[in-house]
Amino acid sequence: MDYFDLLKRAWTITWRYKALWVLGLFVGAVSGGSTGGVGSNYSMSSQDFSGDVGQAFTQMERWATDNLALIAVVAGVLVIISLALWVLSVAAQGGIAYGTNEAAEGRAPSLGMAWSVGFSKWGRTFMIQFVLGLPVLLMVMIMGGVLVASGLAGVSGGEAAAGVGICLFFPILLVVILAASFIIGILLPMAVRYGVLLDVSFGQAIKRAWDDLWGKKGLFVFWLVMLLPGLAYGVAVTVIAIPLAIPLVFLFIAEQFVMAIALIVLMVLVLMLPGAIYGTFVNAAWTLFFRRVAGLDPDVSSAAPVYDGPLSGGDAGAYAPPAPPVMPDGGYVPPPPPAYVPGGASGEGQGLPVGSEDVETAGEDMPPSDA
Repeated sequence: MDYFDLLKRAWTITWRYKALWVLGLFVGAVSGGSTGGVGSNYSMSSQDFSGDVGQAFTQMERWATDNLALIAVVAGVLVIISLALWVLSVAAQGGIAYGTNEAAEGRAPSLGMAWSVGFSKWGRTFMIQFVLGLPVLLMVMIMGGVLVASGLAGVSGGEAAAGVGICLFFPILLVVILAASFIIGILLPMAVRYGVLLDVSFGQAIKRAWDDLWGKKGLFVFWLVMLLPGLAYGVAVTVIAIPLAIPLVFLFIAEQFVMAIALIVLMVLVLMLPGAIYGTFVNAAWTLFFRRVAGLDPDVSSAAPVYDGPLSGGDAGAYAPPAPPVMPDGGYVPPPPPAYVPGGASGEGQGLPVGSEDVETAGEDMPPSDA
C-alpha cells in the first residue's frame, strides 16, 4: 500500500472541498486540542515569583477575589459552551467521515448532508468513543487511587508502602495507560468509519477495527506515517503562536489584563484556521486508508469483471468465455472451406469433406455443369 499516495490524495480533498474545514474545526477543537495530564497538589502563589512578575500575580489574585461573581458567571458560560462543542464534535466525527468518503467517491460533499449524517449517527459514534475510552478512564482512576493510598500510607507512617506504590505501581500504570491510548488512537478512526460508512452497530464496528488491527493490514504503519504531518502541524502552530505569546507575557506584567484577554482571543481565532485544515486532512487520510482496508476503493479492487449473463462452469461472480473447439489430438484445426468440383449433375459426393453435411447441402444448391 502506497501510504504517501494516500496523504497526497487526502491533501487534494482537503484543499478542494473547503466546506469540510467547518467539520475539521469541530473535530480538532476538542479531540485534537485537549491535552491530558496528571494533577498535582502543589498550589502556585505569588510568593513563588519576585519583582514585577510577583506583583502582577498579586494584582491578579486581588482582582479575582473582588470579582468572584463575575468569574462564576463566566465559568458557567464556558461550561455550557464546552458541552455544546463536545456535542458538535461527536457529530462532526461521523459527518467528516461521510463527507471525505463522498469526496473520495468523486462526488462533491454537502456540508448540510454531512451534519445530518453526523447527528443521525451521534449515538453510535458516542458509544464507540465511550467504550474505547473506558479502559483508559478506569486506569486513570486506579492511578489516582494509588496516589491517594500512597499519600495516606506516608502520613500514617508507612513510608515503605508509600514508596512501593509510587515507585512500582505508578510507572506500571503509566505505561499501561500510554499503551492503551496508542491502541485506542488507531482503533477509534477505523471504528467510527465502520459505524458510519458501513452502518454497523458500535460493537461490530469496534470488533472489525480490532480484527483489522491484528490482521496485518497496515494500521500500525499508517499510524506511524501520520506522525509526520502531525509534527509538521506542531511546528507550524509553534511558529504562529510564538509572536503572539511573547507580547502576551509583557501585557500581564504591565497589568494590562483587558488587552491580554483580547490578545488571547485573537490567538485562538488565528489558530482556528490551521486547526480546521489539519483536522480535515487527518480525517480525509484515515477515510482513504479505511476504504483501502475495507475494499471500498475501486482503484485496488482485484475482483474479476461481473457478467450478468449465463456463467460458464457454474462459478458465481465471474465470467469465463467459452473454450474453442478442440480436436482429439489436442490442437485446434479450422474447418476447410467448402470446395466445388465440376463433373456431375449436382457435384454430390465429389471432392466434398467427409461427414460435412453443411458442405454437402451447399453442393446441392450449385447450378449444373455445362459440361
